[in-house]
Amino acid sequence: MTRQRKRLLLIVGGLLASIALGVVLVVVFRNPLLNSALVRKEVSAVLREEVGRKVDLSGALRIDEWPWVELDVGRGSIANPAGFEGPPLAQWELIEMRFHYSTAYEDEPLLYGVIIHGLKVHLHIDAAGRDNFSDLGSRDPTPPSVPLNVPRVEIRDAEVSFTDERESTKPKFVARSITLRTGTVERGVGAVEGKRWRIADIDLSAQPLNLGTAVLRVPALSVDASIPAARVPAATLSLGPIRLRLSDLAVAAPEGAAVQGSGRFALDPVPIAAALKAAGQKPPFAADSPWFRLRGLSGRLQQSPTGLQIDDLRVGMDDLRLQGSVSIGRTIRFALEGNRLDLDRYINALADQTPAAPTAGFPGKTLLGLPLEGSVRLDSAVSGGLRMQDVTLEVTDRGR
Repeated sequence: MTRQRKRLLLIVGGLLASIALGVVLVVVFRNPLLNSALVRKEVSAVLREEVGRKVDLSGALRIDEWPWVELDVGRGSIANPAGFEGPPLAQWELIEMRFHYSTAYEDEPLLYGVIIHGLKVHLHIDAAGRDNFSDLGSRDPTPPSVPLNVPRVEIRDAEVSFTDERESTKPKFVARSITLRTGTVERGVGAVEGKRWRIADIDLSAQPLNLGTAVLRVPALSVDASIPAARVPAATLSLGPIRLRLSDLAVAAPEGAAVQGSGRFALDPVPIAAALKAAGQKPPFAADSPWFRLRGLSGRLQQSPTGLQIDDLRVGMDDLRLQGSVSIGRTIRFALEGNRLDLDRYINALADQTPAAPTAGFPGKTLLGLPLEGSVRLDSAVSGGLRMQDVTLEVTDRGR
């Protein structure tokens, strides 16, 4: 072989090797910008299909394809319904997703998790009574073609506000510094049929208004999106010193019908003064008063045609134990039975804590403004040194 032919082969071989190496480098280390337009379009289409709104992905888009697909979606928003003014329904700073997907051998994406940073949700009702959220989830109720299984979802540093312009242009409620962590999120065919959602291990914390930090922990939640309904087997809500345990909670909102709900609740022992402080109310006595401590509060909740019905209500304060039922509507109706009520003990405690408080008599003036109607039967009662047996206290609402 002549020297010229050898040189030509070397040049051609070098070119072929360079091309092959270039192909490998392009495949393995592909410039993320090559796919950004396609992925942006796909993500926007998926989100729009889910919420039925225009989705704006205005932020940067980063894609890393090795060893898992890493997709970072920058700043974006979900719009309000057409013609609805004000800030968009939802905005975010960054969405991180990690997943593996191959149409050759996988029927569904294998997701590692989703993390959403800086989410802001603006729930809004305008002066005409139109809102920007009630139409969500009201689209085609048929089951999705591809099931969804996400091992975890995190929302960090979120904010939720609610404004009703029929009452005020300022938000009625704002919750900041929201952190949400969940276990597996499932939807679709198989273990979770149709459009039903199931979410495991929910851990939620937030700072609503000035009530301190609220923490909600829920072992599992099932939501049926076809007929809007949700069921929570058990949950715990902590707000400062208050710890409320909820169980068997079920909420349903069939189309054209009023919202229906039921469940059980139980409040852990807590000083009543501390509970009032957590609710933003100044207590009339010191927090360390031994006689004003709620020993227990539990009951079964159920919606009634006239309002809210509480059955199997059990209240404990000091030595006093009450049980019965309460119906809350335009009038608060109750039927309670108890063991022993020592009014002198509470009146003396109030006198010791606040010198301006009355020293005798039944402290019932604060109840006069409430529409109360019902009866309380006690085994015994003490008032002004007088001991009474088998006492029944009846309250009648006279519209005052």
